[in-house]
Amino acid sequence: MTGIDRSAAPESLGKDSPDPVPALLLGRLAVDRRYSSLGIGTTLAAHVLATAVELNEKAACRAVVVTALNPSARAWWERLGVHPFDATDPDQLDLYLLVAEIDATLSNAQ
Repeated sequence: MTGIDRSAAPESLGKDSPDPVPALLLGRLAVDRRYSSLGIGTTLAAHVLATAVELNEKAACRAVVVTALNPSARAWWERLGVHPFDATDPDQLDLYLLVAEIDATLSNAQ
């Protein structure tokens, strides 16, 4: 679990949230290059996101926060529907997904 300073959060994340905004931190998620493009990363991400939904039922969790390894990883996360904290900064590797958006993300991932 982590907390995001509401004053530094994008409006969609900070609006009507406590300060700090409660979130589940997924620091890094990766698949060995030998096994890339097999859907393993998507399956792992789907599992983490489903776990976040369950966690939200027990302990308030507004979002899942991800730190992408590099711009390529950021692009992969964005294809799943995850948003950069600062959409105007192409080097921004800190991303988030609202728990309320997870069902749509899981549907699109499959």
